[in-house]
Amino acid sequence: MLVPLCGWMLLSSVAANAQQQSPPPAFDAAKAWSSFETLLHDNYGYFDRAGIDGDAILAAFAARAKAAPSDKAFIDTLQLVSHNFADPHFIVGPFEADDWAIIPTSSDLFGTYDGAAFRIGEVRAGSDALAKGVRSGMTVLRIDGDTPRAAIEAVTGRPFAALSPVQVAFAFNVALAGRRKQPRSLDIVDGRRRRTIALAATSDQAARIETGPLVDVERHGTLGIIRINNALGDQALIKQFGEALATLADTTTLLIDLRNTPSGGNTSVARGIMGHFVDHDRPYQTHVIPYETRVLGPTRKFTEFVAPYGRHYAGKVYVAGGHWTGSMGEGLMIGFDAIGATTVGTDLAHLLGGLSNETIDGSAAKVDIGTEQLFTVTGLPREAYRPNLYLDRAERDRTADPVLTATGSGGSPAR
Repeated sequence: MLVPLCGWMLLSSVAANAQQQSPPPAFDAAKAWSSFETLLHDNYGYFDRAGIDGDAILAAFAARAKAAPSDKAFIDTLQLVSHNFADPHFIVGPFEADDWAIIPTSSDLFGTYDGAAFRIGEVRAGSDALAKGVRSGMTVLRIDGDTPRAAIEAVTGRPFAALSPVQVAFAFNVALAGRRKQPRSLDIVDGRRRRTIALAATSDQAARIETGPLVDVERHGTLGIIRINNALGDQALIKQFGEALATLADTTTLLIDLRNTPSGGNTSVARGIMGHFVDHDRPYQTHVIPYETRVLGPTRKFTEFVAPYGRHYAGKVYVAGGHWTGSMGEGLMIGFDAIGATTVGTDLAHLLGGLSNETIDGSAAKVDIGTEQLFTVTGLPREAYRPNLYLDRAERDRTADPVLTATGSGGSPAR
């Protein structure tokens, strides 16, 4: 049975609860690999796409998985498989201390590779990396002592030359995030100077956000700002967003800041937010269920609507997103676009599809994958969506906010 989830954070708790309720299954590598292959072929909405050959990836790891001497070794292999699919929504647990961090939630750097050099593209607002002076454009020479190429091979379990640009880009960003709950070091070139920078574990920032407020509210004259702090899976956000909006009812322009929503959320929270900005039912995203076509035959496709909810806001609305806008945050970006708001920011986090959690027969592995393909109401794949006002960089730093500048509201320092 497919179980819709709010985001990756539920995977660990789901696995833990399941283990408490029943003993772990007897490990059978061949049975488990067959179950895993069937799951991906039948249910995964993004098995094949540009730069990703699903069958080739499975073929590269089949022998290793079926020969795994233990369930832990088998799960480690599935984690390598998931990294090769270059999809932050594709996650395999349960997790060990030496596993790679989950991006984008536990990440503070967005890296790029142009075929010659590995560079920092963006630095997350409020991160230790920003505080330590890591900046866009810096060249990365080593990550925890390894060259970027070596780190990418460790993330994917395959030779660098065998990887597509999509896989290289994803694995580089996983490597930048480091191991779970472990500090990192970067050797970078800053201008002509080489530096080694010690960075805190990316999980530290994720923990701070998790224990902080769901929203922050600011006012700059006639501009109101509501910043959502990775809370799109928390039903309490619906009420708090409405209360925040009420304090800004007299503003003429509103910025809804989704740049800090990497863990996604759920559609009821999203509709509870968007409902303030429609006066009649409006479509906001389209779903396609691959399993129905692949296994049952007829295609299942439906469009989801947002209905009016709570106090209506009639002013101009901007919605900001970037590399740390994931899953339901991306859904809100395409949804607000559909109902007439102006979106602004960079490419989004590209967490593919609507998430479900599956158990693998013959293993304790828990797998999160996108089992619903998601599209804009005009038919564009959600992962191909770009904001109306597209920026090269969207993250705030100590001196300016590119989003406020782009919307004509000036700049303000990050906090």
